[in-house]
Amino acid sequence: MSDSVIAFIRISLFSLVVGVILGVLMAAGVFRGAQNPSMVTSAHAHVNLLGFMSMLIFGVGYHILPRFSGKPLYSESLASAQVWVNLVGLVGIVGALLVGAYTDADLFRYGVAPFGVVFAAGALIFAYNLLKTMSGPAPAPVVPPRAKAAAKTPPKPKDQG
Repeated sequence: MSDSVIAFIRISLFSLVVGVILGVLMAAGVFRGAQNPSMVTSAHAHVNLLGFMSMLIFGVGYHILPRFSGKPLYSESLASAQVWVNLVGLVGIVGALLVGAYTDADLFRYGVAPFGVVFAAGALIFAYNLLKTMSGPAPAPVVPPRAKAAAKTPPKPKDQG
């Protein structure tokens, strides 16, 4: 697996752990003192959906889709850049939501939205990279040498007896 695929999967699994811990803390009532408890719920949802699910989809997509198309990934450097773009977006969104739960500041608009745009930019990089990977003519099929030899040998005449 490429470095970017491994990075996406590691971030995904870390996000799963963080999301589960946030959920347990929410159930235990740790966030009862929050001024905006819905922002804690939103942080929990975002770390699970963007952090776990989206990052896993990015990693698995980069690993599997080029193989299904029979072509190499268009740009590994774009995939590596996307890891960082999406990580910054994710941490910013979740961080702003958790801070916003304990303040009256409008962090949703000034914190969450810009980091949401950053995360969305990463998703666009993903779409672009995979569309470029899968575009163009399909590669020629690989025929094993044994099959080539069998194709060149004329069939034996059948016994007419």
